[in-house]
Amino acid sequence: MHDSFALLQSALSKRTMREQITDRLAGMIVSGLLRAGDAMPGERELASQLDVSRETVRGAIQALAARGLIEVAQGARSRVLPAARWTARPAPAVRYTTEEVHAARLALEVAAARGAAANADDAMRARLRRLVEEQGRALDDAPTFHICGNEFHAALQEASGNRLIAALLAEVSGQSSELSQRALEAPGAMRKSWLDHKRIAAAIEASDPDAAATEMRRHLERIGKAARRAGEGRAAA
Repeated sequence: MHDSFALLQSALSKRTMREQITDRLAGMIVSGLLRAGDAMPGERELASQLDVSRETVRGAIQALAARGLIEVAQGARSRVLPAARWTARPAPAVRYTTEEVHAARLALEVAAARGAAANADDAMRARLRRLVEEQGRALDDAPTFHICGNEFHAALQEASGNRLIAALLAEVSGQSSELSQRALEAPGAMRKSWLDHKRIAAAIEASDPDAAATEMRRHLERIGKAARRAGEGRAAA
């Protein structure tokens, strides 16, 4: 088991940043977190949100366009294309139930939040704070909101100081995005998620592991309940 985890971690670390960004954005599109017709943030905004160079962002956008996931237009924001236009759909991950994904996130992300509060340096605290601020300004811009939220969780996992937790969470990011997509459909859900992120970031800023773990648990429990309600509503329909 240990050898398998070590191989997973090694494989992820060898992927280029452009490939990692491409796959993260592709996962958000395939899961429905980014929807057909959504306008992607511009290169400069994406580079800031993803904490990478504009060249890396440009390469990821080109890779997504090559897969038919987005359409790039000169002088306009790129837009997510409907599934019927996709030329290369990412291979589906092994499917798990909502309860299984939720339980895995609780086990891993609560530990990551606790670790981030203990280990995050000033630069990472500033990054988390900036992502929360940008997400708060994007409450009426769903694509930007979701990208900032996704990157908030990714940055927090990196800050945890446990590379294996971050690697495992990266592997289930697509299904986590699907869970979030269901939960964030309800009116007011985006604002509640943003406020959760503010409280988590504040606990990390204060170097308070117990508070960070508590706030992350509350956030994930709320997301899990909302996702289950949404799933039950779809089943009834």
